[in-house]
Amino acid sequence: MLTDVCIKKAETREKAYKLYDGSGNGLYLEVAPTGSRLWRVQYAVNGKRTLKSLGAWPDVSIREAREQAAALRKAVAKGADPRQGRSKAPLFKEVAAAWAERYFPTVVPGVQQATRKYLDVDILPAIGDCRPDEIKPPLVLEKVLRPVEATGHLSTLSRIKSVLSRIFCYAVANGLMERDFTLDLRKAFQAPQVVHRAALTDPVKVGQLLRDIDGYSGPPLIGFALKLSPYVFVRASELCNAKWEEISLAEAVWRIPAARMKMGTAHAVPLASQAVKILEELRKLTGSGLLLFPGQRDKFKGLNYNSLTFALRQLGYGAKEACAHGFRTTASTLLNELGYPVDWIELQLAHRPRGVRAVYNRAEHLQERAKMMQEWADYLDSLREGGPASS
Repeated sequence: MLTDVCIKKAETREKAYKLYDGSGNGLYLEVAPTGSRLWRVQYAVNGKRTLKSLGAWPDVSIREAREQAAALRKAVAKGADPRQGRSKAPLFKEVAAAWAERYFPTVVPGVQQATRKYLDVDILPAIGDCRPDEIKPPLVLEKVLRPVEATGHLSTLSRIKSVLSRIFCYAVANGLMERDFTLDLRKAFQAPQVVHRAALTDPVKVGQLLRDIDGYSGPPLIGFALKLSPYVFVRASELCNAKWEEISLAEAVWRIPAARMKMGTAHAVPLASQAVKILEELRKLTGSGLLLFPGQRDKFKGLNYNSLTFALRQLGYGAKEACAHGFRTTASTLLNELGYPVDWIELQLAHRPRGVRAVYNRAEHLQERAKMMQEWADYLDSLREGGPASS
């Protein structure tokens, strides 16, 4: 018979293993590689062996597990089928699929891919076959979140918890769970450290970067992407997946649809004359196709934005100096130092205000931003030339 002492002393192994209780009710404890200890009871209905989860030890004590196992086996002996009445309740993986069908169209492809990975690798293998009402905090903690925590990737852990929260809320709204309990777990882990993107904010160094980009001798499309980035400072994924149908050179504006934006809101990017000139040259190379920067292997997929960061490394800029995403930080820092209104800058960065401020700040300030973007482009040119603006 199992005791609390022997359960505590049970060592973890590379694979999960069973500790049978010996009470004659088919009860055993599954010891996972992560250290979690989950109660299971096995029984047979019409000759088919079936398992039922009873919760995690020590939240479910030995006595409680034995009582539940005995009651279940007694009910089965009288002809009851514990599975009846639950057959219409969906599995968690089915709930997740229904949620994803609604959620994915509202986010950009990169977020879709990351979320799908979290589901397929971290979440569904652990709890996908459970019914939503069977999922409790200890199960999620030990089966899903602790293994990720053990890798040290705390930012990934936070994102996975966010995905779980969204699905739980969907389940609650559909009467499949009582509440989203992920908030109960927020103090169970160390908070991830905020890692700021590498970026240059010294005007002199920015000028040197621009000159180095002009001298880039790698693949032409990467060169064009690097040249355009400082003038538009959109997210790297938004740049590398840009479509020609979004660009109006006549109006000097780039309209990015909501489906491609991180925050799910359409975004207008005024194009300075320098950006228009770069795009006119690029159109000679890729203007007959769908994308501004088609991938080498698949012309219907955009350039991998990591290739831009790799190109910066080739130009001699280390991981702590610059990256493809860093042009946004460069623009934000220097535009603020130059005295432009914060609202204009934040709108140009596609940072949408929240709460009361969002209600009263509906203006897009497109004309003002167009003026700012042209002056910003002229300022960059002066830095490239090493003129007075860089001193």
